[in-house]
Amino acid sequence: MTSTVAIINWNSGRRLRMCIESLLATTTTAEILVIDNASGDASLESVQRFRHRVDFVRNSTNRGFAAAVNQAFHATSTSYVLILNPDVRAMPGAVQLLQEFLDAHPRVAAVGGHVGEKYLPKALPTIAALVRENLGFPTVAAVYDRRPSADYRLPLQVDQPAAAALMIRRDAYDEVGGFDEQFYPAWYEDVDFCRRLKTSGWEIYFAPAAQFLHEGGYSAEAMKSPDFLRSYYSNQLRYASKHFGALGTAAVRASIAAGMVGRMIARPTQAAAYGKTFIGALTGW
Repeated sequence: MTSTVAIINWNSGRRLRMCIESLLATTTTAEILVIDNASGDASLESVQRFRHRVDFVRNSTNRGFAAAVNQAFHATSTSYVLILNPDVRAMPGAVQLLQEFLDAHPRVAAVGGHVGEKYLPKALPTIAALVRENLGFPTVAAVYDRRPSADYRLPLQVDQPAAAALMIRRDAYDEVGGFDEQFYPAWYEDVDFCRRLKTSGWEIYFAPAAQFLHEGGYSAEAMKSPDFLRSYYSNQLRYASKHFGALGTAAVRASIAAGMVGRMIARPTQAAAYGKTFIGALTGW
């Protein structure tokens, strides 16, 4: 087979079963692999009846999203690997469409499917964009939002499609060295990966005709608020330090701290969590 679908699982409950069922019902052209990051729930046990059609790797500790993606590539040899969140269900033809697009476009490193209006492709973040986000200002609309309605189902070259359903060419993955596992446990590893692909001259596309149903947000909900805030903003700072230099990183750091002060005032019931993030931003965690 040309493709592997790699589901990165962590405490997804019933979602993993529904994801696998959708894949088995809609595609026969891809292997299916589950990388489980030491889930403490029954998500893996609920899908054991699929063990003759699905491969499983069960980590003894939560290695994080980036490391799990790297494991998926190391455990397989197919030309393409579709990274899929467990809260995603594939619609008929979606996986095949992504595979055929990569077959037809050898300079495309990755192509993302449509996983909902809340998860449209984004431009790679700039210093100004991160500062605005951290201070609570509205974000700029995605490129896809601004296209004429007649073009909505046509593939579009983008910076960063959602990683919830992202098919990656192995040659491109190998060229840039895979995902950076220092982004732990999740958030910004996909942004960093896309940026490195673009810097290396590869193209990235969004194929809206490849439809996936995406619940979204379950990982953040599964984490306690302080853990989510620490993970998100410490990884944002790592991204800034890799790509924006010392002054850019300082600006992002200051905006995180200022944003946390504003949130403490606006949401006093969550002040403790925001206060920890404020201190973490100043001290570098």
